[in-house]
Amino acid sequence: MYAAAQLVKPGAAPSFGENNTVILDTTSRVVDMAGLLSDSEKTALLTKLDEISERQQADIVVVTADTLDGKMPMDYADDFYDYNGYGFGENHDGVLLLVSMENRDWWISTCGYGITAITDAGIKYISEKFLSELSDGNYAESFST
Repeated sequence: MYAAAQLVKPGAAPSFGENNTVILDTTSRVVDMAGLLSDSEKTALLTKLDEISERQQADIVVVTADTLDGKMPMDYADDFYDYNGYGFGENHDGVLLLVSMENRDWWISTCGYGITAITDAGIKYISEKFLSELSDGNYAESFST
């Protein structure tokens, strides 16, 4: 996990929360622990996510991981969002897309207004738009979609 933290923020060592959830000392909306994106792709994606997040007042976060450390994707995504302090306002409004390379799993976690804005039907619709690019290994394009 320390090596993963180095990809996110050189010199930063992760701490661990409840049930060994990684807590990174970062406010980045792109946390690429699996190393799927080039530096320029991360920068472009971060610029896009920052603009959308600020405009909508809801954090939009993309997280990639090599392993979920035995957790289910939903639990990992929810814990990562909560323990890393994402979200706007008292309801911590936002959305997190998790991609795990371990079992090629993904999950969209919502919080606060994100639950209202992105319903189960919305998640299904969104997944139909990005899954083919994700399956083909076109990660930057998939995350941008």
